[in-house]
Amino acid sequence: MADGNRITADDLGLQAVEEDLERLNLRQVRDEAERRAVLRVLARTNNNIARAAEILGVSRPSLYDLMNRFGLKKENGS
Repeated sequence: MADGNRITADDLGLQAVEEDLERLNLRQVRDEAERRAVLRVLARTNNNIARAAEILGVSRPSLYDLMNRFGLKKENGS
């Protein structure tokens, strides 16, 4: 498993994980989780903003703010 007498992070394949952790921050993680949740709920509600906001537990204006922040546009007829 290891080349020497000690097992290192490289031996366990942990080097990539440590490098990924250095690039993450809480804001990025939260934004990506919120973006995925918004997209998922909009898809399930066929872009019904009122229903999506209800499911997400936010007001319609808050959902519009989230959509704007993530560069998502409301489709016509929804």
